[in-house]
Amino acid sequence: MTDQIVMTFAQSVIDGIRENIATKQVGGRPPMNSSGKAIDSLYYKWDGHTLIIGSTWEFITVLEDGRKPGKMPPREALADYVDKKPIDGGMSRESLAYLIQRSIGEKGTLLYRDGGHSGILSDYLNEDYIQENLIDKLRDNIVVILTDSILNRAA
Repeated sequence: MTDQIVMTFAQSVIDGIRENIATKQVGGRPPMNSSGKAIDSLYYKWDGHTLIIGSTWEFITVLEDGRKPGKMPPREALADYVDKKPIDGGMSRESLAYLIQRSIGEKGTLLYRDGGHSGILSDYLNEDYIQENLIDKLRDNIVVILTDSILNRAA
């Protein structure tokens, strides 16, 4: 039963984050699912002792907090973004991608400048959600197991 509780919890976290990526609007902007890479990258591993919920996409945390200024993001990723979003700057795909790349490198993303905390990840990776959807259920399961064990030994 413990395995089922943990795996159900992990899948609910992944499903919730996927839903947020696909549908959640942050700061009046459209959902963040432009390439599908973030949604496809989510996974969990449970070996009976350790639960890992992760992503194979290196930029997953950018969805939560944005990207700070500094190093410019990869231009090809931004060119793909330009292709998928309704952006009409009256210029070539490469030029527009470069301008976005330079702006992010200099100022960070809008999400970062707005203070981050989109909720894309933290709606599910937070103390209250974990307490309610994992810890409380594990505790209740342990109580049932111990109660059954005590009552069966007393009988």
